[in-house]
Amino acid sequence: MAIEVLMPVVTQEGDDGVVTAWFVGDGSAVTAGQLIAEVQAEKVAEEVHAPAAGVVSGLVAINQPVPQGAPICSLADDQEAPMPPTPASVPSAVAEEPAKTTPRIVASPSAKRLGRELGIDLATVVGTGPSGRITELDVKAAAATDRAAQPATELTGLRATIARNMRRSVRETAPVTLTTSVDVTATVPNSITAWIVHTTAEVLVNHPHLNGHRDADRFVPAGHVNIAVAIQTSDGLVAPVVRDPQHSTVHGVAGEVARLAALSHDRQLEASDFAGGTFTVTNLGAHGIDAFTPIINFPQVAILGVGALRAVPRFDASGTVVARQVLTLSLTFDHAFVDGAPAAAFLADLRAALEKPD
Repeated sequence: MAIEVLMPVVTQEGDDGVVTAWFVGDGSAVTAGQLIAEVQAEKVAEEVHAPAAGVVSGLVAINQPVPQGAPICSLADDQEAPMPPTPASVPSAVAEEPAKTTPRIVASPSAKRLGRELGIDLATVVGTGPSGRITELDVKAAAATDRAAQPATELTGLRATIARNMRRSVRETAPVTLTTSVDVTATVPNSITAWIVHTTAEVLVNHPHLNGHRDADRFVPAGHVNIAVAIQTSDGLVAPVVRDPQHSTVHGVAGEVARLAALSHDRQLEASDFAGGTFTVTNLGAHGIDAFTPIINFPQVAILGVGALRAVPRFDASGTVVARQVLTLSLTFDHAFVDGAPAAAFLADLRAALEKPD
């Protein structure tokens, strides 16, 4: 009986993943535990190994979206697998023709993976590494040249999967955004993102209606606070999770965010780094953005956007104009699960906590 080999559940069952590489061909015989494919979902790569010995068939196409938990190929016992056709006899002149060989491409593993993700044929890339080895920078340069030559491209593979997930969030939620300005003149630390994450986690403890995830038409509050932090990489946006930041210091949270950022840029994040997020923080302040409408990180029900730190004129108690350090917070929440007043109360409590000197 044939065994179905499934797309691993990397993020959430039913979400799409893609096969980025097959290491076997249709009809290949494999051994138990042999590496047969590499898959990816939400920037997380996983290897797929044969669960038993047999012959693989029905391989899904590279970069074709497949729901996590769904089959990507079948594995039949050797005795059940169809016999390959017997090659017909050929004239000796043809049989003696030397086999054509494909030039070996020398490239780093990261360059090969990036080439698959971007659809770049490495045979067309000139390597600048030692002995002509193709590096990741070479692939990026080739991709930039390719984009310049083809200004209109279709979303494919993992990028298309991320786009579908974003559209799903907008389609299946009732997003509303509230904004408020926060005077942080007396409190602003060196690491704004870590400070916001730490303080947000402390405040969420008293606002469980915003901390958790949706399950169809039901909201499931979390018994802990795990903050997903949006990090921009050259491949797109990722949101790994800082766990229980309210129990750490701002310095400790800053170290964890830096660690996750380094893993993100090196493409070394694992599925466990994304698991269990209950709320998300995204900071565009470094890009000079004051306020924006972030997209909810589905299936969570709320996300906090952080704007730029600005010096603005304000009146003090005596009526004198003074310069104050102010930033804007943008809270987007799913109105189907959270009403405006409770969301506003959370934002007010967060503003008060951020403005309060230690």
